[in-house]
Amino acid sequence: MSIDTYKVKVTGSATSDRYQASVRDFSLELAPNSTQVANAYEAILEALGGCESIVMGSFYRKQKFTYRSFYLTLEGLQEAPMQGLSEIKVGVHFDTSENKKACTDFVEFAEGTCPVMDNLTNTVPIKRTAVTIKH
Repeated sequence: MSIDTYKVKVTGSATSDRYQASVRDFSLELAPNSTQVANAYEAILEALGGCESIVMGSFYRKQKFTYRSFYLTLEGLQEAPMQGLSEIKVGVHFDTSENKKACTDFVEFAEGTCPVMDNLTNTVPIKRTAVTIKH
């Protein structure tokens, strides 16, 4: 079995309340208390919605499902004093001639195929690989 590796770099500084996440030639700006850029919770929702959308767009023909368009709405709830999200609600809206069961079956397929959903619903070990100091 082969192992694929994905790498992201996140940069922050003591003088800024903004952080830059970079992967290849792409970047995403993050800030905890900003209305200008996404915060960490919104980034989780973006990753989940993006992943499910990619799965739907990649597999609809193979699943014999048709649609003209779709969009997802994602809402994350956080209960104090919990640090992370306590619940994520996902709404899937199709413009399609398919019936409700076909839509539900397709969404269940997408959720079962989405790697971000898998990582959110199953415990993934996180191992710290280094702490370095630059003087």
